[in-house]
Amino acid sequence: MDSLSGKWLYEEDYSYGKAKGELILKQIGKRLIGKIIFLENIDTSNSVMVQEFLEGEINGSRILLQATEYDIVHSEETIFYELDCWRGVLLDEYTIEGESLDSQGVYGSFSFHKVQKTTSMYNLE
Repeated sequence: MDSLSGKWLYEEDYSYGKAKGELILKQIGKRLIGKIIFLENIDTSNSVMVQEFLEGEINGSRILLQATEYDIVHSEETIFYELDCWRGVLLDEYTIEGESLDSQGVYGSFSFHKVQKTTSMYNLE
């Protein structure tokens, strides 16, 4: 299996709205560290941009990521944000799907899709 290190596109549906963004992961053995930045579109208010710092692990095909701290990148109102936890399954080397849960008990379903490296047609080696 290739390393999970790299950039992943993130999408999530949960009871209050949708989130979309990017996950940057680094894999060290079974340990995962990284950050996720996303725009959350909440049904009842304006959009909020959040960045969360993550720690986790991979065990077989199971992935666990837990937010350890957050920053509100943009919000039109003052908010308190609940840290998220993502539990998923590595379906193939480019896809992780699973469920999220925040510390308020809000569930969601998410997917991470790894951004594949592309070779430039202007490779000047």
